[in-house]
Amino acid sequence: MKKILLITFLAYFSTLGLFAQSIQISVGGKVLNNGDTVILVSTDTLVSFTLPAIVKNNSTKSISIKVKKAELSIINGSENYFCWYQCYIPNVFVSPDSILFSPGSTNTNFSGDYISHGYSGASYIMYTFFDMHNTNDSIAFVAKYVAGSGVGIENAKAKAQVSNIYPNPARNTVSLNYDLNGAQYAQLEIHNILGSLVKTVEIDKTSGLLNIDVTDLNNGVYFYSFIVDDKVITSKKLVIQR
Repeated sequence: MKKILLITFLAYFSTLGLFAQSIQISVGGKVLNNGDTVILVSTDTLVSFTLPAIVKNNSTKSISIKVKKAELSIINGSENYFCWYQCYIPNVFVSPDSILFSPGSTNTNFSGDYISHGYSGASYIMYTFFDMHNTNDSIAFVAKYVAGSGVGIENAKAKAQVSNIYPNPARNTVSLNYDLNGAQYAQLEIHNILGSLVKTVEIDKTSGLLNIDVTDLNNGVYFYSFIVDDKVITSKKLVIQR
């Protein structure tokens, strides 16, 4: 089994100066914005990815940081886990341990690990770093692990066309245009920055304009995923700002 670290970044936009954070995340020498996507790709179907990150306390006070993972979309048969204070088994989603950061200090103990076990396609996992005493003080990024060049995801993309959500940042309503192009099933999911599913919209028409009421969502950063035939074909950041 090959172990590969090949990183690409997708930073959709940076409006997060409006939402102050004490925690800074760097991957591959790049400081991430809240909501960035990091893509790791291998043409092999039998591959093990390790995604290390450097975590820094940018504040002037000591904070205790925990990590939470959220499986936005996972290829069946694959396996994933993460390391923080230690490496946890796959069914641990919130680190039992926190790490105390003094002002300005950094830590290199984090890694996200993904094993394809021979199954091709793309899996999306969100990692959120947060102050255990103030969960609003947090930052998250999405890791897209692609094994076998994303064969499954490309087939789904060939069936559907989806625009970006707009407006973004949003206030009360967001919209997107879509065409399922023969796909059997689609839905849109919205997760908050801690990875909890906060809204699901079933899509019952083959094409058109989808309008989504977001008045029930608080100001902040979210991630939306457009799912076609049980495969995520896009996962991007949504900002609610009123």
